[in-house]
Amino acid sequence: MQGRISDYKKQKEAEVLYKNPAEYEKYIIRNYDCMKTQEYEVIVSQRLYYRATKDKKIEQWLEFNLNLLPFCMKSLQDMIAVTGGHIVSCIYRMNNYNNISTEVCAVDELSEAGLLCDRITSRSVIRTTSVSEIEEQVKYNSIFWTPEIESAGFKAKA
Repeated sequence: MQGRISDYKKQKEAEVLYKNPAEYEKYIIRNYDCMKTQEYEVIVSQRLYYRATKDKKIEQWLEFNLNLLPFCMKSLQDMIAVTGGHIVSCIYRMNNYNNISTEVCAVDELSEAGLLCDRITSRSVIRTTSVSEIEEQVKYNSIFWTPEIESAGFKAKA
């Protein structure tokens, strides 16, 4: 009987790790490097923290995407560097489950001929359902070479 009670307690603890959103937010900030970096900003809404404490699927989605962010950021920096530019600022907003908005401001310092010229700043907002889709948007939309209104975070048409 004692073994069953112990197993039940362990199962209940595994189901609900955090009693409230504030506790869960502290855990996230403490354990995910992307929340501590100065290179870019990650903003997770209080609503998403709340929902993650109530739903294991949302918690897994959030933590999976937070794990991917450093790799995504490195990939974005590399893609923009190919054009002779660099990222000035980047803000990831995790507003709700399957709702990520990424605002990227980049500076391009090379002309089309590859010569140094005046700095051209591009700003784009990418709306995706996961972090892995951010790279796809950048690759397929060339968001840093088209106006924000045209790119608008949607995949380019073939």
